[in-house]
Amino acid sequence: MNNKLMIKKTITQEKNTLLLLSIYVLLLLFFCSKMSPLYPINEWSDINLYFNIGKMINAGKVLYTEAFDHKGPLIFFLYAIGAKISGTSFFGMYLIESIGWIVMVFFAYLTARLFADKIYAFIIAMIFPVLMLSHTAQGGSAEEFIAIAQVVSLYFFIRYFKDGTSVHKPKYMLIHGLISAIALLIKINLVIFWFFPLLAVFVNLALKKEYRSLVQNVIAYIAGALIITVPICIYFMANGALSEAWNIYIVLNKNYAQIGGLSETIENLTARFYLRLRFETFGFLIILVGAIYFPVKYIGNRWGRIAMILSFFALYAAIFSSPRYVFYYSIPYYIYALPGYITLCRFIKIPATKTAYALLFTLILVLGIKQRDFFGMQISELLRSEKPTGLAFQFGEIVKKEKEPTLLNIGLDEGNAVFTVANIMPTVRYFISPNLQNEIYPAMRKEQTGYIENKEIQFVILAERAMNYNYFHELPALNENYAIVDSYQANDHQTYYLYKRKD
Repeated sequence: MNNKLMIKKTITQEKNTLLLLSIYVLLLLFFCSKMSPLYPINEWSDINLYFNIGKMINAGKVLYTEAFDHKGPLIFFLYAIGAKISGTSFFGMYLIESIGWIVMVFFAYLTARLFADKIYAFIIAMIFPVLMLSHTAQGGSAEEFIAIAQVVSLYFFIRYFKDGTSVHKPKYMLIHGLISAIALLIKINLVIFWFFPLLAVFVNLALKKEYRSLVQNVIAYIAGALIITVPICIYFMANGALSEAWNIYIVLNKNYAQIGGLSETIENLTARFYLRLRFETFGFLIILVGAIYFPVKYIGNRWGRIAMILSFFALYAAIFSSPRYVFYYSIPYYIYALPGYITLCRFIKIPATKTAYALLFTLILVLGIKQRDFFGMQISELLRSEKPTGLAFQFGEIVKKEKEPTLLNIGLDEGNAVFTVANIMPTVRYFISPNLQNEIYPAMRKEQTGYIENKEIQFVILAERAMNYNYFHELPALNENYAIVDSYQANDHQTYYLYKRKD
């Protein structure tokens, strides 16, 4: 396959295939993402946190100083756009998520077309996100959006390194700068993915004595990064929050990461490598094929070959070295399944007929839908012929009865979804409690104690497994100023309590 195949040419000549892939993505996410209007609510705590901080930003509250979390700023601005589209549901975020996945699948197809004919590229583009679905939880995570950006860069890296050319157009480096800055401002450790491939591009240009091109590409990368970072910095500077943004996103997260010593880090990496190989055998082997065998076999440029392999191990280390690991953290390294599938597809033969396209479309879509277990709920509930159930709706019904209710959720759990269900605009900075130990960030618990002592909040949600449960459960002000009006037993046997202020 000609490695000079351009995006515009592909869109023009293969628009029917790309249209079919777009329909595939929309259907896949309609069934497999709880952002979808098919589901009553996405109860995932992180998503509701992002969404409600997004609403606060839209209402004029300043991120970090008036609306607190320690994630990167860009994820909140993304959710602010979704909340602008639909402030009472996740429909806006479903549209944004769908656009992102369509872009990801398009670039997966373009990458596959560098090595394979249409029918095989079509299969790869459809099967690639299916494996990723196994770790996307309910949909909409920060890691998911970073993975989309990575796939775009992966295409341009592979296309450049495939035959070892010395020409690298600055406009592509501009794209790398732009989307790596997106990752930097969402989850800083994952930007390591770009380090070695970018270094390889610059080294290759220098060795080819393309000094003018080297300078142009460096400038283009910086310009791309500034397109994203400058507006964010201006936002914080204009609101007098630049110092606080640095202290929370950089300093606090550095303390929160709690990376151990070398021996502990090696132990974590080794143990998690074994666990991936044992319990996620097929997926992990596909990833290893894409990360190691594919560059050795199909990347012609030596520096590009080395860079792709080092990029994988650096990304793997960034994800798995920390003692704090949650399964959806690994979404970004699933992008290496793409070159893994490209390698495997070179060993199969499929006729490029309309019947083959139709069968593959149907089979892979069904396979993708089966990756999720959302259909364990009753069909009647799914189709909304009955009222939806769950903590968010049970507590939400009580909270909504009040005029302009206010709410504090002392935890990072399903209680966050009550804000969304009851359409409550958070009124205090620490309206939820991220998983930050009091020793690392004592200001949060101190402020929340003040809210309760001063009776600033009408409703309080307290979960038995909340990090500060014992402290708040025994807090005299909570028992003096508030009374339990409802409780909910979750599937994990954790009990949630809804407190209401005694007026």
